[in-house]
Amino acid sequence: MLSYVFTGLHGYVLIFILMVLEGMSLPIPSEVVMPLVGYYASLGLIDPVLGVLAGTLGSLVGSLIDYYMAYYLGLPFLIKYGRLFGIDKNRLNALNRWFSRYGVFAVFGFRFLPGFRALISFPAGLADMRIVSFIVVTFLGHLVWDSILAYIGFSFAAEWSLIIGLIDRYLYVITGIAVVIILVYIVLRLYVKPRCGDSIKLCD
Repeated sequence: MLSYVFTGLHGYVLIFILMVLEGMSLPIPSEVVMPLVGYYASLGLIDPVLGVLAGTLGSLVGSLIDYYMAYYLGLPFLIKYGRLFGIDKNRLNALNRWFSRYGVFAVFGFRFLPGFRALISFPAGLADMRIVSFIVVTFLGHLVWDSILAYIGFSFAAEWSLIIGLIDRYLYVITGIAVVIILVYIVLRLYVKPRCGDSIKLCD
């Protein structure tokens, strides 16, 4: 069943959508999506170049959404709702320091740091980084990262086949669990206040 989902045009659309969500800092790991691209490319179900390109463009769109949220809605919005994207005042301050010091190099380099790779878009938007520069370095960073992950999936296709077999067998259960996890994640990020004393949390 999962093979059908990743086949043809709707496969590229699915990759794009998943990576848009990943680029927006939502809990969709590129470390799972892009190796799947490589795996299904090894089976001849999708073109590896188009698969990587779809994923990279999706990540870019997600990063642009974060950039423009920061640019138009500003710091008050990020402080109030940033937990939805895994960011708080302390973490944002740290990212701002990195961006202020390294600029485009920070935007490029952070694309290779899981857990932080999407967050660097926020200080770039707050600082009104030139959009052309942001697009270029973000695209290149995502392209390199996504290509590496897809290559890993392609190279270890035999190992992935065992995992895919289990996923196919329990797809509906896994999908239901994934939906619940995403909903719980959103609720916790929006409504659960951080604990004081936590070094990476913002306390009112």
